[in-house]
Amino acid sequence: MFSHMIPRASRPLLRSANNTFRASPSTLYLVDKVQSRRSYATETEEKDLVIIGGGVAGYVAAIKAGQEGLKVACIEKRGSLGGTCLNVGCIPSKSLLNNSHLYHQILHDTKNRGIEVGDVKLNLKQMMKA
Repeated sequence: MFSHMIPRASRPLLRSANNTFRASPSTLYLVDKVQSRRSYATETEEKDLVIIGGGVAGYVAAIKAGQEGLKVACIEKRGSLGGTCLNVGCIPSKSLLNNSHLYHQILHDTKNRGIEVGDVKLNLKQMMKA
């Protein structure tokens, strides 16, 4: 998508004054070419595009740009990509709600259906990992 819209030779807005961008050695998550890989930057590397923020929009943009042939760096301050929604907000909350609903069904709804279930316990620590 991106490389077809902006020819490589005419991307001045994606580069610094000397027509290159050098990512300084720091904690960077990189998405390069078609292969999506996460790693820490260990040396100065030239990039076509730097995306600040590895949330839902940022990491998807980095992957898409990499698939289109751009050399991309995605900078994220956390230890994992995906942002609040993926890691602590929406998705984990939905998983907890679903598991809580299953627990409630096992305790209460199975009796109404003629199913007797033995000692059912909730292991919150394990549920948080699910």
